This record gives sequence, structure tokens and C-alpha cells, in this order.
Amino acid sequence: MNTPLRRLDGISYWVIEDPDGIHDFINTEVRKEWELDVRSLPGDPAGGDWLPTLPQRNWTLETIRTDEVGLNERIMNFVDAKTSYDFADHLAKRRQQLRHAIENYGIVIWPVIIRKEDMQILDGYCRYTTLKEMNIPRTYTYMGSL
Repeated sequence: MNTPLRRLDGISYWVIEDPDGIHDFINTEVRKEWELDVRSLPGDPAGGDWLPTLPQRNWTLETIRTDEVGLNERIMNFVDAKTSYDFADHLAKRRQQLRHAIENYGIVIWPVIIRKEDMQILDGYCRYTTLKEMNIPRTYTYMGSL
């Protein structure tokens, strides 16, 4: 799979340009992580009902404004009382680490994965919120439409 390096608004990204390559990447590598999340999180805050739609989606590499993206409030507000896991707290720590890596080491990131019908993030909360915090106006996305 060809994953060239691209820069957008000062941020470096690994990208897959071919729609079939994006489809394969999301339906194999990324899907494994999502299925594990759905099984491991009580009550499935992400709403795994969209998982069955992945193979039918047409995926494209797109550039969008960061203010066009929506966050799933169920995920953002998720707290597991049994384990004391708080998604927002965990995200804040990860965001701080990622920002440090981008600003100090020029780390290369992957595009955010978006569901086109409602512009909601399916994957990349840390990447997206870090870019927003850094006032980066645009991001590469893998956009999935039905």
C-alpha cells in the first residue's frame, strides 16, 4: 500500500490516496480496534451500530475545515464507574502528549476518519482535538459515505 507523506497547514500526514486502499485499511486494520472497543466498553458509548455499514461505505481522502467536524457526545462524556476510566480525562492526557510530539518532533499522523452523513468522527478524537487546540484550520480525512 502506497502511503505518501503530505503536509497541510504545517502538519505532516501519512495518507492513502486510493479509495480501495482506504477501504481495505479501514475494514481490516482500523476495524479491529473498533471491534475491540465495542466489546470492551460497557454500554458501547460509540454506538457500534455503524460498524456493519463499513464495507458498504465509499472512502475518499479529503481535506476539510476542522470546524466542520462533529464529536459523538456519548463518547466525549463516557465514564466507566467500575474502572474509573474517563474518556475526556484520558483524551486530555493523550492530546498533551500528541501536541508535544507534533510541535517538538514533527510526528507524522494519520487522517481523521469521518462519517459523511453527519460529519461525525469515527476515529481520531485525539488527533482532531489536538489540531483544534493548536488552531489548525484544516485536516486530512478519510471520508466514508453510503
